[in-house]
Amino acid sequence: MGWLTLISTLAGGMLGVGSTLVVESVRTKRDLRLRHGELRRSAYVQYLTALTETETALQALALRHSTPIASGDVVAAFRSTGVIAARYELFLVAPASVYDASREPYDLLRAMRVAIATTSIVVGDDSVEWQALHAPYDRALRKLRAAMRGSLGPTFD
Repeated sequence: MGWLTLISTLAGGMLGVGSTLVVESVRTKRDLRLRHGELRRSAYVQYLTALTETETALQALALRHSTPIASGDVVAAFRSTGVIAARYELFLVAPASVYDASREPYDLLRAMRVAIATTSIVVGDDSVEWQALHAPYDRALRKLRAAMRGSLGPTFD
């Protein structure tokens, strides 16, 4: 009878340790998913903010000065917002679908930068030239936000 008690005690202990390990493993995986989701969410917000600030900086520059504006001033306005660093961070944490969607608004901001530096363009809602640059950027930004929301899961619909 002594052996049977010892064996059942050992089996119960192993079962307890095993279930604790399984629970801890599940908890660790869940915590990692939550932390990665928060990291992605933070990178998304930072990138969207940088895109918006870059657009604002370019518009403000073009509103203050006649276009074309010296290339150095336009590049300085573009880089002042950290959009390039935010783009690199996004590349590290975002799924391919989000990173792919992030390229178009960035490329369209670069096209705005070139237009402001090389052509005579009036910035404003009434300007056909400006709307030709700005409307595609707005559409691309909406697509990017939708891709970001989709990657964050159903709780962000």
